[in-house]
Amino acid sequence: MTGYDRYGLRVAALRRFAAGGEVWAMERLAEALREANDPGGAEQWLRRAAELGSVSALGPLGELAAADGRVAEAIGWWEQAVTAGCAGADLRLGALYLERGELDAAERWLRPAAEAGAPEAMANMGVIAHRRGDDESAVRWYERAARGGNPTAMRSLGVHLARTGAFERAVELLTEAVRRGRLDAMAVLGAMYLDRGDIGAGERWLRRGAAAGDPDSMFHLAMTLRDRRTTDAPNSAAPDEAAYWLQRAADLGHPQALRLLLEP
Repeated sequence: MTGYDRYGLRVAALRRFAAGGEVWAMERLAEALREANDPGGAEQWLRRAAELGSVSALGPLGELAAADGRVAEAIGWWEQAVTAGCAGADLRLGALYLERGELDAAERWLRPAAEAGAPEAMANMGVIAHRRGDDESAVRWYERAARGGNPTAMRSLGVHLARTGAFERAVELLTEAVRRGRLDAMAVLGAMYLDRGDIGAGERWLRRGAAAGDPDSMFHLAMTLRDRRTTDAPNSAAPDEAAYWLQRAADLGHPQALRLLLEP
């Protein structure tokens, strides 16, 4: 029996139990459908489970709504999850309010967790402070979150330190952010080295980021190759390489790349 056959039998069995009103089967079926890239089917069963009182369906419903761009609906699901006592629901709710630009609401949910030492909450408190123009507080939150191992805070703090001239510490933080999965930190590292005139190191980081699928790295690599061709050594880079990376970045939705390609 193939893996596909086993999957089909499992889903069929779960459907029978779910159709009979078994909440556990609805949740397991929804999980299987999400894995099979059927978010609509998963949401249908999660809604039924929630209607029958499932607390564990609330978070996944919030995730599906947020992934579909229905942020207000996602907030509603996560508010229910908080009320039901779901662990981590306050962090997700605060992040959603932050995404909507509602800083006071975001802080109300994030601050208690941040003060209790949750790295993700501390990183988002840094974002809130930064958006309010309080860079001093933002750096304090980023420092705490970075010490807690949060790669997003490492990237944000690295960008700040680079701007203030603390190059070595910025490189250390950004390199660790890359190691922890923040691919866009490679674009920052590339730009930093290019700004210092270290073209080799800058291009290496940009190529590494581009190869890993980071749109920022692709865009900056395209601009670096274009500038080199037009100023320093016209024949040093094939014309189509810059165009290739620019198109790749645009295909991934990079706004500057899209704007350049749409210019007459």
